[in-house]
Amino acid sequence: MTLTETYRPTHGEIDVMEAVNQANTGNQMTLHTTDGCSMSVKRKETSTVLTDNCYNGTNSNSGCGVQGADSTFGPSFNAAGGGIMAMELRSAGIRMWQFGRSSIPSDITNKTPDPSTWPEALADFPSTDCDIGSHFANLSMIADIDICGSWAGSPAVYSTQDSCPGLCTDFAALNPSAFSDAYWEFGSNGFSVYQAT
Repeated sequence: MTLTETYRPTHGEIDVMEAVNQANTGNQMTLHTTDGCSMSVKRKETSTVLTDNCYNGTNSNSGCGVQGADSTFGPSFNAAGGGIMAMELRSAGIRMWQFGRSSIPSDITNKTPDPSTWPEALADFPSTDCDIGSHFANLSMIADIDICGSWAGSPAVYSTQDSCPGLCTDFAALNPSAFSDAYWEFGSNGFSVYQAT
């Protein structure tokens, strides 16, 4: 892929935990789909709606996203000991929860998760105007840290919103020590996948 091309997922993309640059504006949870998936309906969630058109061909592939409180990502989240993200994928929709280290439900700890007993989701993407089954298939779990990129490195975000110096690519190339705290740390269980019975 060249730098001028834009990545457009054809089998759907579910961003469960995402932020850019200083990572101090909270966790952003987003769906990216092919055409015909919208979230412009009433939803039961505790996050703030950012966009409602999930189609990856609009708004520079911003997808349909919601954003949690500042404490759901970055320094604030880390200072509280991190936590657990849970995502439920079903034909009725996609929901995501985030539990701080001190509020993890016992059914998750006991490896018998029951989302029906959990509080309102942080993010709710119902199938009302989006056929979940036709937009999401062959998914993989990926944990990565991208440096710069079309979102984090864009002038509108990098220099304006985050007040970062110069160009993102120049800063990254000349200041590798600035990224010494940029890493993921997973507990001994890492990722767990469950299927409803």
